[in-house]
Amino acid sequence: MKKQTLFIISIISFILAGSCFYAATRYIEVLTLERLYAPVVKVAPGKEISPFEPITKADIVLVQEEIDEILPDSISDLESVIGKRSTQTIYAGEQLLKRKLTDDQLLPEKGMARYEFPLTFFNPVTELRKGDHVKVWVTYKSPSELEHLPEPSHFVKSNGTADLLFTTQLATVRDSNGTEIYTIKPSPLPSPDHMDAIFNGSRERPLLNGEKRFHDYRSQPTALASFIGLNLTDHQFTAISEAFLYGVVQIGQVSSPEVVTTK
Repeated sequence: MKKQTLFIISIISFILAGSCFYAATRYIEVLTLERLYAPVVKVAPGKEISPFEPITKADIVLVQEEIDEILPDSISDLESVIGKRSTQTIYAGEQLLKRKLTDDQLLPEKGMARYEFPLTFFNPVTELRKGDHVKVWVTYKSPSELEHLPEPSHFVKSNGTADLLFTTQLATVRDSNGTEIYTIKPSPLPSPDHMDAIFNGSRERPLLNGEKRFHDYRSQPTALASFIGLNLTDHQFTAISEAFLYGVVQIGQVSSPEVVTTK
């Protein structure tokens, strides 16, 4: 056999041996990585997920985490998180846990029903978001305006100023087109964008991958709120309907869930 042929065979053999060694090394590295690390979903750097705020792709990242550092009930799939909401604040770098997330639609509990009202029926005194626990109370008209009205039948008028009707949860916030916009921000004067929404309908923005509008979720709604939905018992609905006759019905956020009460 010629030396040139042997040389070529030697080079090919060397290349094949090197390729096999590289492939084996990579296989061992991947195997080791799979045994020592696993994917987990975390809040992206610089982000913070607030309670009942829809989670979007920009809020989360998928990282490889040491097995020993992964918490029970952690989530490893980005797509399964998008659109859900957190029941508590989750900070940058924290792992997302299934028990902290919810995708329910705040449906009425047994004995309750969903009632939607025009926002003009109420006077919001705080910023309100879908999912917030709220107090609903009536601030009475002047004594001269009330003197010809009988005592209310479905709630107790205990003084001449205001009375709490009940505490409940804000189930929905919609614009004039029926689109969920999440937030009501009290404002003495409508912004130019809101005025445009009054005359031209909801100021829609294109959605990426079906994600909901979220950039201004907390304080700058994407459209003018027109309707709010509350989950109420029959008694609560009757009380609030009667209260409209006696004064201004106000609604405001409470910092933590409270037992639903009626007078």
